[in-house]
Amino acid sequence: MEIAATPWPIVGHTVAVEMLARAARTGQVAHAYLFFGPEGIGRFTLARIFAQALLCEAPPDERPCGRCSACQRVERGVHPDVSIISRETQAAGDERGDGKHTRISIETVRNLRASISLRPMEGRWRVAIVAESDLLSRDAFDALLKTLEEPPPFVVLILIATEAEALPETIRSRCQPVPLEPLSRGAVAAELTRRGIPPEEAATIASLSRGRIGHALALAADPEALNARRQAVDAGLEMIESPLAAIAGARRLADTYRRGQRDAVERQIDLLLGLWRDLLLLAGGCDEAIVNADRRDRLARLARQWTLAEIHRGVVATLQALGDLAINAQPRLVLDHMVTQWPQPR
Repeated sequence: MEIAATPWPIVGHTVAVEMLARAARTGQVAHAYLFFGPEGIGRFTLARIFAQALLCEAPPDERPCGRCSACQRVERGVHPDVSIISRETQAAGDERGDGKHTRISIETVRNLRASISLRPMEGRWRVAIVAESDLLSRDAFDALLKTLEEPPPFVVLILIATEAEALPETIRSRCQPVPLEPLSRGAVAAELTRRGIPPEEAATIASLSRGRIGHALALAADPEALNARRQAVDAGLEMIESPLAAIAGARRLADTYRRGQRDAVERQIDLLLGLWRDLLLLAGGCDEAIVNADRRDRLARLARQWTLAEIHRGVVATLQALGDLAINAQPRLVLDHMVTQWPQPR
C-alpha cells in the first residue's frame, strides 16, 4: 500500500513526502517548488502540510505536529506567514464583484509579491502557494518570474499545476519539481475503508476516482453526488445502447450547452468517453482497468457486440466532439455527428 513512511497525514506520494519532510527538518529548503499532477490528487493538501512543517513550533523530527498554534492556523488558512492565490481568492477580492475569471491576473501576482517581500511575522519562512499556476496570465507569469529570479531568502514559493509543461520554461527551470502520480486503486480503497466506508462501496469509489484520493474522499462524503454520477452513467449507457436514445441525448446536451451550461455538457461527454474506454478495455481483455466497475456486467454485454475497431470508432468520435466544442463549433452539429459515428448495436 502506498502509505508514506513519515508521520505526515498524506496517503501515498511517498517520495515527495520524504523529500519535503527532509527539507523541512534540515532547513535545506528550495526557494520554489512546482507540484504537478492531475486535479484531485492531493496537490494542495500536500502544499498546505508542507507549509505546516515549515512553520511548525514542534521539534524538527515532529513537524508538522498538527497541534501547535502555527499548524492549526495554517490548516484554517489564517496564518500571517502563508499567502494563497487562486482564481477563487482573486474573485473574492474582486472589486467588480462579478467573480468571473479564467486567468489569474498580474494585479493578483503583484499583490502577492508585495506581501512576501515583507519579513515573516512569526516563523522562519514566508510561504506563498499559487494554486492553478498554469492559469496565470502572460503578464502574471512575467511578474512572478521577477520574484523567482531574485527571491527573498525567507520566501518559499509553491506553484501547483496540472502539467509542468503548461508553465513557461523560465518558470519551470527555477522550481524544484515535485511530480505527483495517481495512487493505486488498492491504496485509495484501503484509505476509504479505514475511514469507515463499506468495502464494496470503497472499491467502486476507488475505481471512479482513477487514483485521485481527493476526488475519492469528496465522493465518499457526498452520497448525492455519487448517486448523480451513477444516474449520469446509466444515461450514457442508454445512449450507447440505443441509436434513438443517442439522438435524443445529443439534442438534450445541445440544448443544455446553448443555455450556457458548457461545463456540464463537457463533463457528460467526458463520462461518455470513459464508457467507450471501458468498452475498449473489456473487449481487449483488460477487465481490471475499467473505471465504471459497478456497471461491469452491462458494459461487458455491450463490448461483446462489437469489434475492437468499432469500439475504437466510438472513442474517436466522442473525443472529437470534445475537441470541436473546445473550438466553439456549433454544438447541435457536433453532438449529432458524434452519435451518428458510433457503432450500431447488433
